[in-house]
Amino acid sequence: MDALLWCAVIAALGTYFVVIPGFARGDAVLTSVFLIDLAAAILFTLAVIVRREPQFRRIGWWLVGAVSAAAVGDGVVSMDASGWLPSLPGVAAVLWAVTGFAAATAAEREAPDVDEPAETTEEPTGGRWLMGRVLLPLTAVISFPALGLAVWLADGRLDPWQLIFFGTFFLFALVVAFGRQAYLLLDNRRAVTRERRLRREVMTRNAELEALTGLATTMTQTLEEAPIIEQALGVLHLAARASSSALHAAGDRPELLATTGDWQDDEVWVGAPKQDSGPVEIGTRGGRSIARFQLSARGHDIGTVTLVRPTGDGLTDEGVRLLRLLVDEMAVAVQNARDYRDKLEQAIRDPLTGLYNRRYFFEALDKEVGRHERYGSSASLVIFDVDDFKQINDRHGHATGDEVLRKIARIGQGLLRPTDSFARIGGEEFALLLPETLQLDALLVAERVRTAVGRSTMLRGRRVTLSGGVSSCPQDAITREALEKKADAALYWAKRNGKDLCAVASEVITEDESPNERDGMLAHLYAMVAAIDARELVTRDHSENVAAYAVAVGQELGMDRERIMALRRAALLHDIGKITVAASILSKPGRLDPNEWTHIHRHPTVGATMLAHAGLPEESRWIRHHHERIDGNGYPDQLMGKQIPLEARIIFVADSFEAMTSDRPYRAGMDVQEALAELHRCAGTQFDRSIVDALADLIGRGELAVLALRAERVAAAG
Repeated sequence: MDALLWCAVIAALGTYFVVIPGFARGDAVLTSVFLIDLAAAILFTLAVIVRREPQFRRIGWWLVGAVSAAAVGDGVVSMDASGWLPSLPGVAAVLWAVTGFAAATAAEREAPDVDEPAETTEEPTGGRWLMGRVLLPLTAVISFPALGLAVWLADGRLDPWQLIFFGTFFLFALVVAFGRQAYLLLDNRRAVTRERRLRREVMTRNAELEALTGLATTMTQTLEEAPIIEQALGVLHLAARASSSALHAAGDRPELLATTGDWQDDEVWVGAPKQDSGPVEIGTRGGRSIARFQLSARGHDIGTVTLVRPTGDGLTDEGVRLLRLLVDEMAVAVQNARDYRDKLEQAIRDPLTGLYNRRYFFEALDKEVGRHERYGSSASLVIFDVDDFKQINDRHGHATGDEVLRKIARIGQGLLRPTDSFARIGGEEFALLLPETLQLDALLVAERVRTAVGRSTMLRGRRVTLSGGVSSCPQDAITREALEKKADAALYWAKRNGKDLCAVASEVITEDESPNERDGMLAHLYAMVAAIDARELVTRDHSENVAAYAVAVGQELGMDRERIMALRRAALLHDIGKITVAASILSKPGRLDPNEWTHIHRHPTVGATMLAHAGLPEESRWIRHHHERIDGNGYPDQLMGKQIPLEARIIFVADSFEAMTSDRPYRAGMDVQEALAELHRCAGTQFDRSIVDALADLIGRGELAVLALRAERVAAAG
């Protein structure tokens, strides 16, 4: 437009001063030549401005100069012929020489220089250039009235044709100028629109890049599933510009795994995804636009991602494509985390039972020992061994033996805290790590596991039992190796003393110690207890359970550790005197006659004598009096109240409670609450009220490993 205005000015000047006088009073041929030169100059000028290639512009400007010089030279000659100018042959010759030079230069520029670097065209942006773009068009428009005014001042008048001539060019210039302004407004509008569109695209691309970067960071930052789900869902929430989003697990009843935004408000309208939904679902409900994407990777259905947006802000095809890409990346990241978790579990799990393996277990034990060194915390180790497992394999086959090991693993896992570690450390050996657990508490847990396994029906016609050894840090040892050695020693002591038994390290001798006569006597006593329980048609659980209750009550009453261990030993051996009672009396289903009761009443005295000869004088005294009553109507010495040793009173309550809640061939055991009610009814006459209250409190708080409760037995049988 600017070039057209200035070409109009040049055309008007040439026409008025050269063409019109030339055709009117001069040489028509010379005037025609000038017109050709003028037209060529205008066309070359427009062509150079329209074309943007640097090579073409270099040639074009030289050609514009050539034809312009020729036009001026021919114009001088034509004006001389018409009488407007005097003869100026020298000026015309110079201008024609300039024409030839410019044309020759243009021809030279036409051949590109191979060594010359490529040029780029850049629009000028300086202040002078902007000023020129504003003032030059205005000057071109004003030039036509100015020329008319100059002619009027020179001649003193303006002929009608002159007025029409300058007016026509003036109107043409105005139209072009207004057209130029309209074009600039339209171009500016287009530029603004284009800029806004580009800005939106840039923001969208930035959001996509941020989403992809965030998701890539999430995938490389961690291999834990929960952080990946949380961060990846946040990335999807940002990329979708959602008001809320959620991830549901795959399945008939989709579990909500994670949410972002206002999901609490949107969930009522959105609901849970359906199992048969497609890979992508777009819809509206409750004034919300809902997009669901299936999350799957490597053939695994992970779940469904739900994105909620306002209805007026629907997803475009490009947005769906991006979200599909992000969802696929999220699925890969989640599946990678799950695969890593599975591989990690396989590395630390026993393939047969699913328990921890030996390497992981002893690494955990090392950590607990280190925690004790730093913080003074306690921990206990229990090592179990399946009794006579070789016989199970030989008689029933290795497949049955493997199934027995799996059942033991399931039973043990169901009885432990989340912080405990249960492992298979050998063929038929299991180990239990109990953090923040003292020795006596660990013994109760070990007894609970041992008893639950003994009650379960794993093999037809054969009872599967465990033996266990307990050691604690720091009571028994402060290194991993020493703890393992102590627990092993306790385990083998239990094996030697009748099996189906748990022993603590402080009760037994190790390989570095020398056995004495008392230890040999204890082994015989424990074996006799097993035989007595079998004759009485009860399992060995009776003595073990009485011992467990006695230990728990002793702890509740604040007894010291050594005294509690002696109490446990006495409770385990409390029925040792029944070795002299006939089996027919012990297993008699009906009431005993007075003569039979005489035999029963002798067993505390016999048991006390046996323990005294075994070198256990304190335990002997407690067993002698463990059937004495508070009101003095007990046996054998009719002691009353505080005359009865505290340990004997504890054993009496524990023995009575275990007997009431145990099933016998001739009667069913009581319910726990019924048994407690009976103990409370007889408190103050038969039983020490403080001991009954302690036992009831322990059971009520759930802090006692109640092994012989009827409810547990029914559950185990089921």
